[in-house]
Amino acid sequence: MSNHKKVYQWATNSNAAPFFSDTDIGFIKATDPMSALEEVVNNYDHPCGLYAAAILEPSPKNPVLARYISARAATIESAPNGEHVWRQGGLYVNGKKVRERKERYELVKK
Repeated sequence: MSNHKKVYQWATNSNAAPFFSDTDIGFIKATDPMSALEEVVNNYDHPCGLYAAAILEPSPKNPVLARYISARAATIESAPNGEHVWRQGGLYVNGKKVRERKERYELVKK
C-alpha cells in the first residue's frame, strides 16, 4: 500500500432529523477509499447520528468507491415491504419485529 494520498469526495446522510436526512458533501485526502471512509465516519458529528456515508471518485461520472451503512440503514434495507414503524424495541413491519442488522463498511468494486 502506498503512502501517497489522493483526493476523494465524500457524502453523508444523517438519521432523519426529524423528518428527513441532512446531507453533506466534501473532499478528503487519504491513501485509499476505505481509509477515507473510516475517517469520515469517525469524525461525523450530527445530533441525530450517521445513517449512511459514501466515498466517491471526484470525476465526471462520480462512481461510489466505498460506503458505510449504519445498523438502522442495514435493518431497513433488509426489511420486507409493508408498514414500517420504529419503536423502542426496533423496526416493525406489519406488526412483526425485523431482526436488527449490523453496520457495514463496503468496498465497492468498479
